[in-house]
Amino acid sequence: MGVGRETRLSAWIERFAAHFAEEGIPLIGGRILGYLLVCLPSERTAAELSQELEASSGSISTNLKFLVNAGLVTKRTRRGRQAAQFRINEKRWADLVQRKLDALVSVRELTESGMRLMSGDPERAMRLRTVDDLYTWLATELPAVWERRPASSR
Repeated sequence: MGVGRETRLSAWIERFAAHFAEEGIPLIGGRILGYLLVCLPSERTAAELSQELEASSGSISTNLKFLVNAGLVTKRTRRGRQAAQFRINEKRWADLVQRKLDALVSVRELTESGMRLMSGDPERAMRLRTVDDLYTWLATELPAVWERRPASSR
C-alpha cells in the first residue's frame, strides 16, 4: 500500500475512532475497531496493535478487554502461540445497532410518561411534545426499516 494511501487510512481510522468516541467507546478502542475492520491479515496480536496504532500496550490491553466484553472483538488463542490474536466480530455490529434502537424506544417511553405527567398543563408540555413526537415517529418507523436490512447483517 502506498504512503499516501496509508496516510489516508490513518486519517480514516482517526475519524472512525472520533465518531465512536461520541458513542461512548474510548478513542483507542475506536482506533482498534477501525484498524481491525481493514487490516490484512484480519487478526492482530495486542503487540501488533500497539505498534500499528502507536499506543501503549496498557492502553491497547485495556481497550481490547472492553471491546471483547462488548462482543465487538473476538480473542483467539492457538496452541504453540503465546500471544492471543484479536479480530473484529462483524456479526455483533447488528447487536450494537439493535441496542441503539432499543435506547430510542426507551426514550420514547420516558417522553410518553412525561406527557402523562404534564397532562392538563399544555404550556409545560409543549417542548416535551416536540421531543415525544420525534421519538414516537422513530419508534414507529425504525423497526420496519431494521427488519428490511440485508440478510448479511442479521
